Amino acid sequence: MRAKVDVPIIAAGGICDGISMAAAFALGAEGVQMGTRMVSTLESPVHENWKNAIVGAAETDTLFVRSEKGPALRVLRTARTERLFAGDGSAMQGLADGIQDVYFGGKLENGLAMCGQVAGRIEAIKPVAEIIAETVREYAETVRRLHEGLRE
Repeated sequence: MRAKVDVPIIAAGGICDGISMAAAFALGAEGVQMGTRMVSTLESPVHENWKNAIVGAAETDTLFVRSEKGPALRVLRTARTERLFAGDGSAMQGLADGIQDVYFGGKLENGLAMCGQVAGRIEAIKPVAEIIAETVREYAETVRRLHEGLRE
């Protein structure tokens, strides 16, 4: 894709550490967005229940819910999102209905808690500065290891 566009490419989806950042850069990205990882940080203003649900989630604990009109959304698996996944209701309406309850009240059943499958690789709630430092360090180690492998 890099050869097809002349704008900066920011990769998103599945990125939560230096290894996934290195993979994105290898594919031509110039930056990364770590959405789920940043939602689950110490400084994130979302409720602790949401952060803890991310940390406790496996890769299979998210669902891709759709609306007839509007985008599809990847969300944490709850009884409500299971019903939406089965076609009972609108994902966009579900997002709008309980946004305050989910974000600030921690009532994950009242709405949709956005979350990527990468949640299964997030093991702790940490400060943003620590996550960025770890990510940059792991990225550098990954690139060094790959470079050394090419010389062998």
